[in-house]
Amino acid sequence: MLERIDPYGDLILTPVEMPQLLEELARVHGLAVTDAEGEVLTRLEQLATRCRDDDASEVHFQGD
Repeated sequence: MLERIDPYGDLILTPVEMPQLLEELARVHGLAVTDAEGEVLTRLEQLATRCRDDDASEVHFQGD
């Protein structure tokens, strides 16, 4: 999932894709160097969890 994010394009993920995104975020979270990086990843994990649990939601990554 994370490889699909394009800094210049948009990506919309659905609840079906959240388990994979959460797996990848957990692996990346261990690589966070600063507290700020860890906080961003924690918030993204929380958002992905909410999306996974709500069939009507989506996570949007908006590029530049």
